[in-house]
Amino acid sequence: MMFRELHPGFATEVVGLDIGVPLPDATIAALQDAIDAAGVLVFRGQHLDDDTQIAFARRFGQPERYVLSYRPGIKLRLAQAEMVDVSNLDAATGAPQAPDSRHRMVNLGNRLWHTDSSFRSPRGALSMLFAHAVPPEGGETEFGNCRTAFDRLPAAMKQQIETLQAEHSLMHSRAVLGFTDFSPEERAALPAAVHPLVSVNPRTGRKSVYIASHASHVLGMPVAEGRLLLADLTEAATRPDLVYRHEWKVGDLVIWDNRCTLHRGLAFDESFPRDLRRVTTSDLLPASVQ
Repeated sequence: MMFRELHPGFATEVVGLDIGVPLPDATIAALQDAIDAAGVLVFRGQHLDDDTQIAFARRFGQPERYVLSYRPGIKLRLAQAEMVDVSNLDAATGAPQAPDSRHRMVNLGNRLWHTDSSFRSPRGALSMLFAHAVPPEGGETEFGNCRTAFDRLPAAMKQQIETLQAEHSLMHSRAVLGFTDFSPEERAALPAAVHPLVSVNPRTGRKSVYIASHASHVLGMPVAEGRLLLADLTEAATRPDLVYRHEWKVGDLVIWDNRCTLHRGLAFDESFPRDLRRVTTSDLLPASVQ
């Protein structure tokens, strides 16, 4: 196993490791250290089915339940409740879905800068996204470096946000795009969550801004003022020199730490299949170092 830096101080490729086979604890520990150091890990040429991907994710934490699985009577394309369907495929036919399909409308929110499952408590920790099919062009995923963004903030802004919290809601991020079709069961299962604006890795002590399109407002601030602050922090984390763009190939697995990164999917020709599948683990670590 070797590591090759893809972006300065950020994304790193892991070379020479087959994660489709059971790995020793020492290898898992080394990968966790690499995630702490890089924030984003890329694995090429992997061969994973859904069960193997979920089993690998469990080595790092407890997988979450897919948010769209709470709707009564919903037909999901993928069988396991832990597997998030980041595709443009219809559950019934397997072909590219209709432009107005509900699944597509929900997934359009992934084009906003966000961090997975900030609307949950506990929040999302590691996401692991695997490519089964990719379009000829487009459909890349961009990642923003929230650690370096924090480091670069003026001292006064660092002091300002250290004690602030924001409320996060899946319904908010989708409503920004005009989508509000959530059932009472979905709303009950996915209430808003509150998290600090500064996240601290308890293993390394490194601080990050913790923001997302799911963040609706900052507690204790007028809504408009809080949203301007969130926009400023998002801009700080997504400056061109802080962004790694991943161009997908079949067999790619990308792992990222949601507590110190932002990401977004880019547009593509949706007449072609794009089948990516994600598992996200829950964050059971403390949100800050005392």
